[in-house]
Amino acid sequence: MQDNDFATWNAYDNHYWPAKYLIDKNGKIRNTHFGEGAYDETESFIQKLLEEAGAEASEKPNNPKYSINAGTPELYLGYNRIQYLTSPETIAKDKQAAYSVPPNIQFNTFAYGGPWVVGAERAMPKKGATLTLRFNASEVFLVMRPVGLPTAGSGEIQVSLDGEVVGVDSEGADTKQGTVVVESDRLYRLIKLKNPGTHILKLEFLDDNLELYAFTFG
Repeated sequence: MQDNDFATWNAYDNHYWPAKYLIDKNGKIRNTHFGEGAYDETESFIQKLLEEAGAEASEKPNNPKYSINAGTPELYLGYNRIQYLTSPETIAKDKQAAYSVPPNIQFNTFAYGGPWVVGAERAMPKKGATLTLRFNASEVFLVMRPVGLPTAGSGEIQVSLDGEVVGVDSEGADTKQGTVVVESDRLYRLIKLKNPGTHILKLEFLDDNLELYAFTFG
């Protein structure tokens, strides 16, 4: 089922991608998992629900042609699930604080720069703040929304890759002339490269109107 207008996304108040919601024969959500991983557990739960509904749930062979180009795992930006932050400062939970970017960003890590408010599930940059990330993938996605939906306005981000504002050869579908305009709660496509590789992404926030949740990669 396609969700081009993000109707299902918004109905579930979802902030992660991928997100798995397993629903039983009675329409009740029985299990959830956010982000990559837990594939065996999810498969087992699907089989259990199928058996409860009276269907056969035998295992199928994996598709040998399926592959994921990303070498970087999903990155969560709120303090409840944050793992790969390399800014040297201790996170000031739910309070505005200044963070700094170390001279060298290690592989699969990111750093906040400037003023941020880091919450449990989200991070809110202030005008002039930055986020610097070293990743390995061909595509970069970010789940975010304007502050104060549904009455909020929009927020803007300047996107740079390896020290230069991104151009048409590396722009994702939501990046136009190096800028992303965030007007709704959804996954935004920042970067799309022809081939996977290791790069440094820098986001500069042009206003105070954004909430960021998680990066994923393709």
